[in-house]
Amino acid sequence: MDGVKKESHHVPYKIGLLSTHGTGKTALAHALVGEFKKRGYKTKVISEVATSLFEKGVPINENTTLPAQLSILMEQISEELWGTIKEYDIIITDRSVFDNFIYLQRKCGHDENILKFITWYAEKFPYSTLYKLPMMGVLQRDGIRSVNDDFQKGVYQELTDFLNHNKIKHLELPVPKTEFREEWIDIIVKNTIDDLSKMGILKWMK
Repeated sequence: MDGVKKESHHVPYKIGLLSTHGTGKTALAHALVGEFKKRGYKTKVISEVATSLFEKGVPINENTTLPAQLSILMEQISEELWGTIKEYDIIITDRSVFDNFIYLQRKCGHDENILKFITWYAEKFPYSTLYKLPMMGVLQRDGIRSVNDDFQKGVYQELTDFLNHNKIKHLELPVPKTEFREEWIDIIVKNTIDDLSKMGILKWMK
C-alpha cells in the first residue's frame, strides 16, 4: 500500500542440516560453528530442539504426539527467529522445519495446513543452503534417539521423497571417507564463504 513503510530485518546466512536421526548432524553443526567463528563470523548453532524438550518430558520418536511435534516445530522456529533478531552473521540449524514436519507426519498423518505454514515460513525466513546428510553408521543407544532401524530408514525415505516432490532445493553430502567427516566441513565452509563473498560480507580468514 502507498505510504506504508515496508518492514525490513536482518537476514542471516542460515545453514540447515537435515536428515534422519543418528547421522552426525549435531557433531557437524558444532564443528562448523568453530570454523566460522575463527574466521570472524558471529555464528549461532541451534541444537536439536527435540533433545532438549525430551529432557523436559516431551515425547519424541515413535511415542510423539501432535502437541509434542507442534511444540518441537514452534520451538525450532522460535530459536531460528531469535538468531535473526540478534543479528548473527551465520545460523546453523541441527534440523530444519522440513525434517521436523516429517516426524510429525509419520506419527500424526499429513496436515496440509501445517505444510502451508512451514512453506510460508521457509519462504519468509529462508534457509540459505540446506544440506542432507546420508544415512550411515549404526544407531547408538543414548536414551533419547530411537534405535529402531526401520523407523530411522522410514524417516530418511519420507524426507527424501518430500524434498524431491516439493522441489525443495538442497545439497546432498557424500558418504564420508574420513573418520571425522572433514570433507563435510570443507564442503560447507567453502560454499558458505563463497556465498558470503558474493554478498559482500567476506571477513578475515585464518
